[in-house]
Amino acid sequence: MRPLSCRVPLRVTVDEVVARLAELAAPTLIAIDGLPCSGKSTLADKIQAAHGFECLYLDDFVRPRDEWPSRNRPAFPFEYVRYDEFIVAIRTLASKGECTYLPFDWETLTTSREPKTLRLTRPVVVEGVSSLNAAVVELYGLKIFVDSDRSTTLESAIRRGGATWSEEWRDLFLPSVDIYMQSHPDLRADLIVPGRGAGVPPTRS
Repeated sequence: MRPLSCRVPLRVTVDEVVARLAELAAPTLIAIDGLPCSGKSTLADKIQAAHGFECLYLDDFVRPRDEWPSRNRPAFPFEYVRYDEFIVAIRTLASKGECTYLPFDWETLTTSREPKTLRLTRPVVVEGVSSLNAAVVELYGLKIFVDSDRSTTLESAIRRGGATWSEEWRDLFLPSVDIYMQSHPDLRADLIVPGRGAGVPPTRS
């Protein structure tokens, strides 16, 4: 059942989002959620380039492959991610203005031994599937959902990541995301922007 909502998220373009962020007057957290390969990272990169905001990425909390409980058992919270640490990092950043964590090293496919610290001295973007998890959604000053075409997500993910991860995308990653998406995070957003395969919102006068 779809959750009830008293407001409808506003549909805007990527450029409109980037422009709106120039108006932020105080440090806050900005969530960017959406399906894999939807355009979340592209949006985060544009925000960084325009405003210099730092980012907290879900991908920094991936577990090394040998620590996954399963490679074909979909679940949410995601079991292939140090998900509790991701949630703690968001909460700590919001409450204390600073968080420190060990990011995943994508070159060695292991957890780095070098800690990374983020400080909320200016807005920080939280990017990744499930950033709008109901457990932390109230901590954000702005909530963005990137809309995209679910029917071609698997194909896009495999094309982007190569055949090495094709089974995991098919049997674990995307089915786990589908479980999360049943909570309709798009209805928790303030803004919805068009991503891969989605239409461009009409221009408003």
